[in-house]
Amino acid sequence: MDESRLKEKAAVKAIPYVPKEGFVGIGTGSTVKFLIKLLVEESRKYSDVTFVPTSLETMYLLNSGGLRTSTEFHGSIAIDIDGADEIDPNGNLIKGGGAALTREKIVAANSQKLIIIADQSKLVNKLGKFKVPVEILPFLAEQTIQNIENKGCKVTLRPENKNRSDNGNIVIDSDFGLIDNVQDIQTKLKMIPGVVEVGIFHGMTWKTIVGKNSGVEEINYK
Repeated sequence: MDESRLKEKAAVKAIPYVPKEGFVGIGTGSTVKFLIKLLVEESRKYSDVTFVPTSLETMYLLNSGGLRTSTEFHGSIAIDIDGADEIDPNGNLIKGGGAALTREKIVAANSQKLIIIADQSKLVNKLGKFKVPVEILPFLAEQTIQNIENKGCKVTLRPENKNRSDNGNIVIDSDFGLIDNVQDIQTKLKMIPGVVEVGIFHGMTWKTIVGKNSGVEEINYK
C-alpha cells in the first residue's frame, strides 16, 4: 500500500480524539493535511473548537475550510495532533523537515497530550538517519553553525527557498548519525547561543497512530 494511503488511514483513526470544543493544536506536514481535510469536511461539528496551528500553511488550510484558528488566547490546549519525520520505540521524535519545528514544539509543550500520526516508514529503532533540523537566528549564523558542528555533527544548508521558518529564522540540518542519547544531543544544541530550537522531541509524545499495511497501530507512551 502506498504511503499516502497509510497516512490517510492514520488521520482517519485520529479524528475521534479531536474534541468538539476548546483548543486543539494542529501540526504541519503531509499526514496532517489528510487530518485537516477530514476536519474541513465535518467543519460544523467543530464550530466550538479553536484550532492552534503550528505554521502559516496550516492556518491557511484551516481558515480556508471554515475552521477557527488562534495563536493568541488564554487557556489550555487539550490535544495536539502532529506528524513526525522519525519515531523511535520510546516515542521520541525528529521533526522539522518542513521547517516548523519551533512552533510545533511550542504547541506540543503547551498541550495536555501530543498525538503523532504517521505512516510506517517513520518508525525507526534509533533516531538520526533523518538529519536533525535546527532553527537558528540569522545574526552571526556562520558562527552558530560552527558551534553546532563542534558538538559532533555535519551541518547541511537547505536551498534558499526552503531554509526559512515562519519566524524568519534559518533552518539547517545536522547529521549526528544514529543517536544513542537523544536528550543529551537536544540539551547540548539548545545551550548554544543563537539556536532557537532543536528538532528533537524527547519524552513529549502521549500516543502515536501509525498507518501500516496490516492496519493502524496505536501506541501509548504515557
